[in-house]
Amino acid sequence: MSEFQEKSVAILGLGLMGTSLALALKGLGVRVVGYNHSPANARTALERGAVDAVAASPAEAVAGASMVVLAAPVLANLEFADAIAGSLEEGAVVTDMGSTKGVFCRRAAERHPGMWLVGSHPVAGSEKQGGGAARADLFMGRRTVVTPVEGVPEEAVRRVEALWRAAGSATVRMAPEDHDRLLARTSHLPHLVSAALAGTIGRNRAGEVGMFCGPGFCDSTRLAAGSIQMWRDILATNREAIETELRAFKDELDALYRDIQSGDSVSWTRFLERARSARAALLEGQSAPGGGTRKPAAGPT
Repeated sequence: MSEFQEKSVAILGLGLMGTSLALALKGLGVRVVGYNHSPANARTALERGAVDAVAASPAEAVAGASMVVLAAPVLANLEFADAIAGSLEEGAVVTDMGSTKGVFCRRAAERHPGMWLVGSHPVAGSEKQGGGAARADLFMGRRTVVTPVEGVPEEAVRRVEALWRAAGSATVRMAPEDHDRLLARTSHLPHLVSAALAGTIGRNRAGEVGMFCGPGFCDSTRLAAGSIQMWRDILATNREAIETELRAFKDELDALYRDIQSGDSVSWTRFLERARSARAALLEGQSAPGGGTRKPAAGPT
């Protein structure tokens, strides 16, 4: 018997992530009620069979739900938490899917101390947007970081972990602040570098230059096509950690720039060798077994 025992789940936010989770849960026979500010996304989720019903308000969506998933950008999730606080069923667990955890977990816990709140972040996604791009297997084989709020019962944490395992994801527990420092390196920095690269290459005569952009350009700038609202909230809620990672990246570029200026082919060859080795090591770590409670990777040095 599956450890996931929730019979009715409310999902607030029916974009790519929320609708993908809804599709995964519908495959398990769970009743899913959705809500979305955009009627178009709500209609798409309903037409695709991802939700059983679309509610007219966040408060209406959570009525009767034993678990609530906030699947909007971080600051919108805070607004959702405020909107549903007085309408939750007794014993209902609230989790979110935001890409940063510190600000959300801290503010939501301060505003609603009695809420069974457990942060979560599935490390999955796509540059595509909207419920039309959703897939039931989006979280399959991925990892989800679970960030318990202090004082929340262990039962609530385990129920959120069961949710993500039911969707096919391994789970790792982490403090919200540790999550934000680590994801600034592994997720937020790559997106910003991808965006900066696209902007630099297309800084002028983009139509003409684009004729000579091959697969390497497409691969390395794919992330720049992501949701602007989501990334605006990430930048607003994780500035300090992102600044640290951007500084480290700038140091790498500055060193490479100096080596190329001086014609030091030995140093730039070492740079390329070190980068290739680092990528191989990171990919090896990516394929390592997941699950359980883990300490975060060491911080930037």
